[in-house]
Amino acid sequence: MKGIKMLSTIIVMLKMSLTALWILALLGLLSLSPLPAEYQFYLLALAIIVLLVHFIEFFTMRANFKNHTKSEMNFRQTMLWGLGYWLPILKHYQEQAKLKT
Repeated sequence: MKGIKMLSTIIVMLKMSLTALWILALLGLLSLSPLPAEYQFYLLALAIIVLLVHFIEFFTMRANFKNHTKSEMNFRQTMLWGLGYWLPILKHYQEQAKLKT
């Protein structure tokens, strides 16, 4: 039970961090960023790297996700939250499968 609570906390923190990243990147693209201009380049580079990682993650995890959950993986959710989106769903279905056996 402690592991599940810790995982939930990590997922929430990950989603909060990614939300902050996406907001700051969007504000930077609109020239409304509260960050100094010299940091904005690094923030946008980080946002692009995160998007690329999530893109790769979507295609590598899609088949595994479908095998375990019998449903399709949402592309937009994966691009925004990455494993913060699909890991809780996958864990839920794996726990249900354990309970059935």
